[in-house]
Amino acid sequence: MKSDMDTALSSKECLFSVAPTGFAVKGLPEFSTEMPSPSAGRYWRTLKHLRASQIYYLLRHRVLIQKDILRWPEATVAIRHWDGLPRIQEWQPELARQIIEAGHVQFLRTPLLDGETTSWIAQEISRRQIYHANYCDFLNVDLSSPGDSELLQRATKIALSWCDQNPSGKEMGWHPFFVSLRVVNWLKYLVRNASRAEELGDAEGVQRILESLRIQVLSLESRLERELLANHLLKNAKALVFAGALLDAPESGRWRALGQRLLLEQMVQQILPDGGHIERSPMYHAWVLDHLLDIQNLFRSCPAELPGCAEELSNSIDHMADYLSHIIHPDGEIPLLNDSQFGVTRPTSMILKDAGLSGRYDLGSGTSVQVFPDSGYASIRDFDSESFLIFDCGQLGPDYQPGHGHADVLSFELTLGRQRVIVDTGVSSYEPSSERHYERSTAAHNTIRIDGIEQAEIWGSFRVGRRPSVSPIRSRKFAGSQFVQGAHYGYKHLGVVHSRAIVHLATNAWVIVDQISGRGRHKVESFLHFHPDVDVRPIIEPNVAHTDVVVPRWSIDVKGKLYTLMTMGAVTARHVDAWYSPGFAIRLPQSVIHWLWEGELPATMLYAIVPAWAPPVSIGRAAYAAGGIEIDGLFIPL
Repeated sequence: MKSDMDTALSSKECLFSVAPTGFAVKGLPEFSTEMPSPSAGRYWRTLKHLRASQIYYLLRHRVLIQKDILRWPEATVAIRHWDGLPRIQEWQPELARQIIEAGHVQFLRTPLLDGETTSWIAQEISRRQIYHANYCDFLNVDLSSPGDSELLQRATKIALSWCDQNPSGKEMGWHPFFVSLRVVNWLKYLVRNASRAEELGDAEGVQRILESLRIQVLSLESRLERELLANHLLKNAKALVFAGALLDAPESGRWRALGQRLLLEQMVQQILPDGGHIERSPMYHAWVLDHLLDIQNLFRSCPAELPGCAEELSNSIDHMADYLSHIIHPDGEIPLLNDSQFGVTRPTSMILKDAGLSGRYDLGSGTSVQVFPDSGYASIRDFDSESFLIFDCGQLGPDYQPGHGHADVLSFELTLGRQRVIVDTGVSSYEPSSERHYERSTAAHNTIRIDGIEQAEIWGSFRVGRRPSVSPIRSRKFAGSQFVQGAHYGYKHLGVVHSRAIVHLATNAWVIVDQISGRGRHKVESFLHFHPDVDVRPIIEPNVAHTDVVVPRWSIDVKGKLYTLMTMGAVTARHVDAWYSPGFAIRLPQSVIHWLWEGELPATMLYAIVPAWAPPVSIGRAAYAAGGIEIDGLFIPL
């Protein structure tokens, strides 16, 4: 169960503006569902999956924990100096300098005037901007050269303004998630810049920042996010590890031991055997991997701090990097499955390069099929045509923390010739809203909805009540073709099961076959979301009386290369408008094909994306008696 704090990510491209940028779409798509209201039943179906320890810590932190930071006595604290600076990646140096030059942590266009007080909380800006201000990513920059003296003094002033305006420990900025990220960024700032700042006469300011850091780490230590677990607790561990290694304080040894113990515990729990992160979000996977690389760099730079978990850390990085290299698109970036956006982490290519896997996704020939059974993803990669499909048949996340999961089982993303064509809707906001509900809903993904009901009982910003169970993924390569297949039981309360097979043919045609099993009459909707750069136009449909014929319905223009979208069955297909959100506060117009079929189950729906230069796909239904379908002479079990 997530707190409001977990709206914590936002688009770094939007840091300078009060008004969100990129909003070109207003109003919800017509096929969206209403945001459900809280109810006793929903609370029960949500809370029953939590661990007993989560409930304990939730109550403990809200009722018993003191937030008064004055209870900790003063102590001497300094930066620990090692032989050479730790190898630390800067955070977007050019943008960081712009923010510091503006001198305004609200990230507004109006610069901070000399003598003016910087405000860390303001009514006119959104919570996501307040959160990013409190991360202080922009202080993770090297300003030690003589030419940066003025910027360095401004940066120190910004950090001191935080100390002045957050004096009690009860302000928003003291939330342990913010503390975890800010502690690491401030430590990186001081390791690089403290000596130069002291030369410029800011020794007193540096000491105040050090003293504040000690109190912040003590506050974090007393308030570890054991009620949320997942990536939050791992970030808590990282902050403790950095503080133990880089701060010379009475508690440093304790922080170091606790951080390393927590780090090992969370790596074991959070990194699945197939290398995926337990929350099943490619963005959080990349973010966690980047944090582990940061910790590994710290240990290599401070050999006396080398922990007992160094081998486990190295293995975790290798497994996560290998997984990441297999799930990214040919453009080198992550799929936007579950809660994922671009621009929150460093570019994926940089992360893979630091992990020793630069260019891995571009190497190879022929076609590769990869299945990740623990995270529930599968991919088909055609190296020669630079095409790629990723298929989601996994759980929404761990049962105790599905907050970043969407109702997207059996959805997929597809790239053709390095251009993303079929895309996930993405995420434009973590704010509790109808827009947030839509972006997590079944209709926002390339999958099927039954009777207008969500696959999973998503509600609030991060909550999930009823959630679907899934089948293992099957895959196979034969006769120059490949297929992946899975099923989910999110509609078992309706007596309905949805299974999907995706077939990649030797002609680079892609065929999606949906089998809806059960009894009774039901309304079945299927959604197909196109990237904004792809042009989708209707084709005049010939008179076809027989529903077993594959009919061309839409022409798809992918950077001048034409494909045909074909369907089989008595379905109604129409074009509707929606939005694509590759980052926070960005909504770009996109085309969605909305299919509708209503009748008695069982039923089969099929569509294919076929290159215009390839022969049409042929379908033989005689194989139905054997429990499958024949596509271009190949038997595909259903």
